[in-house]
Amino acid sequence: MDKRLAQMAMRELTGNILPFWLKYSVDHQSGGYYGEVGYDGTPDPAADRCLILNARILWTFAAAYRILGDEQYLKEANRAYAYFIEYFIDPEYGGAYFALDSSGAPKEDFKMVYGQAFAIYALSEYHRATGHKAALGEAIHIFELLETHAFDPANLGYKESFQRNWELFDFMPHIQTYDAQGCAKSMNTHLHLIEAYTSLLRVWRNPRLEQKVREHLEVMLSSIVNHDTGHYHMYFELDWTPLGRCISYGHDIEGSWLMAETIEVLGDEALMEKAKPVFLQMASACLDESVASDGSMIYEFDPEFGHRDTQRSWWVQAEAVVGFLNAWQLGGEQRFLDAALKTFAYINHNIADHEFGEWFSSTGEDGRSIDPRDNKASAWKCPYHNARMCLEIIERYGKI
Repeated sequence: MDKRLAQMAMRELTGNILPFWLKYSVDHQSGGYYGEVGYDGTPDPAADRCLILNARILWTFAAAYRILGDEQYLKEANRAYAYFIEYFIDPEYGGAYFALDSSGAPKEDFKMVYGQAFAIYALSEYHRATGHKAALGEAIHIFELLETHAFDPANLGYKESFQRNWELFDFMPHIQTYDAQGCAKSMNTHLHLIEAYTSLLRVWRNPRLEQKVREHLEVMLSSIVNHDTGHYHMYFELDWTPLGRCISYGHDIEGSWLMAETIEVLGDEALMEKAKPVFLQMASACLDESVASDGSMIYEFDPEFGHRDTQRSWWVQAEAVVGFLNAWQLGGEQRFLDAALKTFAYINHNIADHEFGEWFSSTGEDGRSIDPRDNKASAWKCPYHNARMCLEIIERYGKI
């Protein structure tokens, strides 16, 4: 089973996901990557270029080269890194701009901590894959900026958004739900910041960084995880008072394995034994509450109003596969392995586009309601969740 699963992941990654990005996303005229690419691979040359998309492209091709050793992925990683450094990094105040226009000029120059996390994540992975020292230096610099400006010493954790010069900016453009009103901190920012700091710790075993990773993990486990439900709280006041009760199943299952990954990188077996029940509780809650009979995972549930968002988002399905595989490896329960395999089958039949390549952004509850207007590439639609799913399977079960 392990070998067959890795073979499936390899085929999906190298035969469907990465070829789409190599063929359709690269802007050979202006450099970098198109900000939007349509359903059939048609780009929008005028679309803005988001930090999130470009950092994730850099991470993806760096990780693909490191794990698979294919020189075409190294070439693309080098290209992505050069563009990222030249255009996204702020030469005056440091950190990365949130968005550029199609010519590469800064358009939204604020510093969202979520975005800085992905800059660290990508630069750390690029250094890990290539040994590039300047990339590591830039990742460390952004880490220091966040510790100087975003860290909350009174309550721990990190504030959300800043102006270009790192003055606090009370604006969260990536969150549009009512829960975010008055939000000073968010689960999503902290989830991806611990992901980024863990990636940096892999390549920079600095005592201060290790202390910050441990501190951050403790905040995740004590203040962000709701131990009564096995889900994350999503939004918070500055002092970690939760705002709203919405449940995001994709983030829950993703976080269940990312926190375990952090402990693995720390190399702390005692901490893993202590935290393992939390990770299994989260995976179990997701499996019991959000997975349909066809293996797909719904998006969100708001218990206050009883509203279920039943769209089958591409990234949620990818994280479900990894999260359930991780739970199976941690606890040995067959139901988690069965769930991972069933979700992978759902992806293959309903989410993966076997005509033009890549994945549809979502399907309806029937598994067939595809909107042809959806983009395959955009500020938030990228090769990161699905490519990472495949790479995680290949790394865990061996290269084929």
